[in-house]
Amino acid sequence: MSGKGIFTIGELVQKPGVSIRTLRYYDSIDLLKPSDYTEGGHRLYSNEDLTILQNIKSLQFLGLSLKEIKNILQKNTVKGEVILKSLIDQKQLFEAKKLEIINTLSDLNHLIETVKDKEVINIDIFCAMLQKLIFAENTETWFKEHFSQDITDELFNINKSEEIDLDKKWTKVLFEIKHLTLTEAIPSSKESQETVGTLLVLMNETLKGKLDLIEEKLPSTESFKFPNPFTEKEQIFLKEAMKIYQNNCSNNQEIMKN
Repeated sequence: MSGKGIFTIGELVQKPGVSIRTLRYYDSIDLLKPSDYTEGGHRLYSNEDLTILQNIKSLQFLGLSLKEIKNILQKNTVKGEVILKSLIDQKQLFEAKKLEIINTLSDLNHLIETVKDKEVINIDIFCAMLQKLIFAENTETWFKEHFSQDITDELFNINKSEEIDLDKKWTKVLFEIKHLTLTEAIPSSKESQETVGTLLVLMNETLKGKLDLIEEKLPSTESFKFPNPFTEKEQIFLKEAMKIYQNNCSNNQEIMKN
């Protein structure tokens, strides 16, 4: 402190946590001017200036602009409705932030439960799972636009433990498909066909038994880019393996009919 109740600009910024640049700007717009200057032209602030600065920071917390704050400080009074509106606005803002934090924590807990037992994690699969959570609202909106409300509600009204269990199954089968492609497995091999069978069962479980209905309608709907963890090579392998699987199913059905 330079003197009794007198602060230099450097000393003042340490108290309310504002920068020297901010104080200089406040000075330039006549919001908070220093009470005095040193012989060298350095700004000096009084205890009263410190109080004004604290009031500025307090009113900023309410979301008021510097222009509004300047007007309030000049009058030293403000209509109650102005403060009330600012308080309500800030409350709504922080409630929205609170909800966002709660949702983020829920997503993080979801991912922790999904990957905690994995020794190795494929980054493409993990990012696809992460995108699924991030864009869950967009996905639900897309379904609402193309399918009935009953179907959408059934698909998305799922408890967390069930969703985590499904994601663990998806992580496993997606990893198996990537492994098959990496090891140059033949699409018609027993292992490839068993994996495709598991994939289709999981797709039907995820879609609550409505896989055929949704597949039937998909070609006529506008495209929606769902998270895709597969490379072009993996997509070609999977397409071929699924084609063989479906042909085998059709042949088996014909044999059973005869």
